[in-house]
Amino acid sequence: MVKSFSIVLALIVFTTSPNFARSGKTGLSFLKVGVGARALGMGEAYTAVAADPTATHYNPAALTLARHPQLLLMHKEWIQDVQTEYIATKASYEKFHFGMAVNATSVNDIELRTTPGPAQGTFSSRNAAIGITGAYEISPSLSLGVTGKYLYEKIFIDEASGFGVDVGGWYQTPWRVRLAMAVNNLGSMNELRRESSPLPTIIRVGGSYEAILERVHGSLIIASDIVTIKDEDELHLHTGAEFQYKETFSIRLGYQAGYEAKNVSAGIGLQYKILQLDYAFVPFKYDLGSTHTLSLLFNFH
Repeated sequence: MVKSFSIVLALIVFTTSPNFARSGKTGLSFLKVGVGARALGMGEAYTAVAADPTATHYNPAALTLARHPQLLLMHKEWIQDVQTEYIATKASYEKFHFGMAVNATSVNDIELRTTPGPAQGTFSSRNAAIGITGAYEISPSLSLGVTGKYLYEKIFIDEASGFGVDVGGWYQTPWRVRLAMAVNNLGSMNELRRESSPLPTIIRVGGSYEAILERVHGSLIIASDIVTIKDEDELHLHTGAEFQYKETFSIRLGYQAGYEAKNVSAGIGLQYKILQLDYAFVPFKYDLGSTHTLSLLFNFH
């Protein structure tokens, strides 16, 4: 069914403000949107936690937290029938860790109107990022990483491309506390309809604490990030927790402060041998509906 969007509304929802944060003058807002069901269930408090290929999105240095090759597949259904597909993988050689990720977001069958009246047709919008990550384990308690990525956007018949860079690091303290920092989306785009969009540069500073709960055969991770986005006045506080039982079942909760249309999130995870299946639920306000995210992680031990 054709969606009842005008071109203006569609561009606002999809390319300008999917999170209903204060979007400022930056473009490619899909780069602000989180990936990975585990991360989303924990409120995206993930800068110091990302021990899977989604480190290519949150903190490239966290790629060293996973000791074995991994492959992650993700599908997300979110507001206004926008869909995101994400695939990422990682491998390592001694202290060097490498990753690659493809992040694609699309919306189809948007009604085209340039004047009031019947629709003149339909169009689609596409955004994609293809990234290559390298991370180095300086010591067992310190790692640094960098991601280079090719960016692409298409709205109706107009196209633009560009390049971005992410940098990050983490430090493991002696008290089960890990500290981390990342800067995402440094770079630029070429012109789309005679105007280039600045990238939504994001600064993340976070920490996590992991407790081993021997009496209940589980573990508990508590994490928090402070996030600032270019051209937005507010700081965003992301907090999350994950309880894992016998490395087979996980339950997650998260909260994000500073966004107008979302705050809470929840998720679950199931682990069996090399497979990990994760689900995240994020409700939105203003009758926008909810997002549902599924991830499948392969751990090749």
